[in-house]
Amino acid sequence: MDKDFIHRFTKADVELTAQVSPCVWMHRDYPLQIRLEMKDGGFAFKQQKGVTWEQTTEAHVVALAESIGVCACSRCGKPAFDPATVETNRNGLCEKCFLSDLNAEYEAAKKKQEAAIKRRDARQKKVGFTHRVTAWVHPAAGGDDYQVDIYWKGEPTQAEIQAQLKKEGSCVRTDYTIVAL
Repeated sequence: MDKDFIHRFTKADVELTAQVSPCVWMHRDYPLQIRLEMKDGGFAFKQQKGVTWEQTTEAHVVALAESIGVCACSRCGKPAFDPATVETNRNGLCEKCFLSDLNAEYEAAKKKQEAAIKRRDARQKKVGFTHRVTAWVHPAAGGDDYQVDIYWKGEPTQAEIQAQLKKEGSCVRTDYTIVAL
């Protein structure tokens, strides 16, 4: 079977496209997995354990794709993947409603974080700090990058900031912003 096998079909008046995920043919023991996409947005993945790339036939892909259902979005009624037939974090919402909720959550978290930083900046300013450096530490030993806030009395120089980032173990010493309090 061709690596780029694509199966297009209609279910509940929705045009769907199923394609074998690259991980299936790139990793020998990976189970058959397809990426199913709706024409008007949204996608889901579904696996068939016990079937590897060498065993996969067109019939396997078609049957797996056909097993995924479409339902009406629980909020607006537009097409959504049926959570009873495919594991997805959309919980029966269409892509537009899901992204709307996700953006609302992001904006709420962003406002909460900005308020916390503002309160912390005010406390630091009361005790004499005049600047905050927000920097990303890129660990020289590897691992995840992380953010730090460093408060200064007086505007720090580039050399002072880079020295502090070196102490933090960062291999990149230019990823920062200076904020006057």
